[in-house]
Amino acid sequence: MSAYVFGDLHGCYDEFSKLLHKIDFNAGKDELFLTGDLIGRGPQPEKTLDTIINLKQKFPDKIHCVLGNHDLNFLAIAAGFHEARKKDNLEGLLGSDRLDDYLNFYYSTPLLFIDHSKKIAVSHAGVYPMWGLEEAQKHSDVFAKVLGDPVSRKLFLANMYADHPVCYTKELESSDLNYWRFIVNAYTRMRLCDKKMNLDYGHSDCSLKEAEKDHLYPWFKYGKPFMYRNNAYTLAFGHWAALNAECNEKNIIALDTGCVWGNKLTCLCIDNGKKTTIKSGVKIEFSSMKKTS
Repeated sequence: MSAYVFGDLHGCYDEFSKLLHKIDFNAGKDELFLTGDLIGRGPQPEKTLDTIINLKQKFPDKIHCVLGNHDLNFLAIAAGFHEARKKDNLEGLLGSDRLDDYLNFYYSTPLLFIDHSKKIAVSHAGVYPMWGLEEAQKHSDVFAKVLGDPVSRKLFLANMYADHPVCYTKELESSDLNYWRFIVNAYTRMRLCDKKMNLDYGHSDCSLKEAEKDHLYPWFKYGKPFMYRNNAYTLAFGHWAALNAECNEKNIIALDTGCVWGNKLTCLCIDNGKKTTIKSGVKIEFSSMKKTS
């Protein structure tokens, strides 16, 4: 049995299928982890979700997904709180007979998945630098309850889009909506932070060198709280296509290689640390690798 973590799919079903074939994935024996953004902008969102949901139903203990910002965008649109954009290519999902299946699948998908036996954690954008292992899990669990409850879910999705609060404090937990929003932003939108651990949302189109001029650095440069232990955990994340799967930090693995932008799809074999890729056949314009998906 082998275990694999795949970077962002974004509805690129053909590349997903080819990469599964290339690694000789056996759904009955092997384990699959997905870093989120399963859909959004890519050409075959329905086929991608259908495949993942069917695998999850057949092998619930072997298929593990986390939420990405594009997945949450789909939920907000489906709930009527956000306008669908043509470039997101979600019309087929929204008009599908399986819409309820798609929604229920996402309602039960966490922001963070930790496999303690393999000592690996998977999230979409990363883990906020101030959070240790147990605390990171606690915040993910809080949002899982929000998403699982129709009333709190509606409240959150109606107010999801905002660039605040920018940092975590214990006091934040007393403000439900702001607390929930920070949890989601940290797990699905985070890229750069300042030295006070404030999340930055204004430098998405610049290079890392340009961001450094404003004293902003990738979140993973500020420390790896739950990695500092004798039996270190590995953290795998996606989201940041401009990194091209290069973060040069021990025990932190970047996996988004811009498949939806025509670059490649990447997966990591947890057992031996080997990365395998498939060249993308998607033809979506991406003007600069400084930008992010």
